[in-house]
Amino acid sequence: MSVINIYYHNENIYNVEKKPPERPPKPPLYHSRFENMVRCETKSCKDSHRTMGYAKVPQPNPEEFLKKNGGVRYRATKSAPVRLCSDACKPPVPKKNELECGRQQVVKIVDHKMENIKKATSAGPKQQRPPRYADTRKGDFHDLKKSGLVPVYMCQPKYGKIPCYLERRKRELEIQKQAMKCAVPEEKSSCKMVTQEERLELLKGLKKNWEKLQQEYQSLPLLIDTVPKMMRKAKLEKGLKELEKDILMLENTPVIYVFDDE
Repeated sequence: MSVINIYYHNENIYNVEKKPPERPPKPPLYHSRFENMVRCETKSCKDSHRTMGYAKVPQPNPEEFLKKNGGVRYRATKSAPVRLCSDACKPPVPKKNELECGRQQVVKIVDHKMENIKKATSAGPKQQRPPRYADTRKGDFHDLKKSGLVPVYMCQPKYGKIPCYLERRKRELEIQKQAMKCAVPEEKSSCKMVTQEERLELLKGLKKNWEKLQQEYQSLPLLIDTVPKMMRKAKLEKGLKELEKDILMLENTPVIYVFDDE
């Protein structure tokens, strides 16, 4: 048997890359020896006109152009809130009767939706401007109706009268009606009674048709999974229902009358 020696070490291939050089420490910040003096002078100049403003408003230099928000700004001063009414001018407490009357007057339910609907329904149409025409390039307007440019049909002699072709058509229709009355013989009765023999024969034929449809319906496959099969089944069911309805009507009504619509 061969012996395998396993050595453990701390080497790592990811640390083979070169590391960036370390940055040198930053030098200390520079502080001027006149820093405190400049700070005190600036503060004293600002505090001199903090509340009262400038003793003399500095004028802008005419060589420099004006900029937005470049003027002098004044700080607003806080004042005490103004009381509109003191305790002395308060109204007295209302009595019981006055309070009830006041409530009745104040409480008023207004249905703005219904008011808007009423206004919209009762409002009249907007007044349209009369037609005009301009005859010059400067825009001189004149009334179009009184100018004679628009035809006025009320002035024609045929206005408000029946046209001639309608009168002629009316006469032709009257002549056709009279000719049909003369040609038609005596009117026969359009109502006919079905005899018992005809009724039994109709009933026998309906039952025979019902048996045929019932046989076709029973011969349908058990699995109806296609559209044509579904349509055929629905058609047979509809025909069976109509035949059953007609058979029931003939069996329950012994006297039947047939009316000819023609």
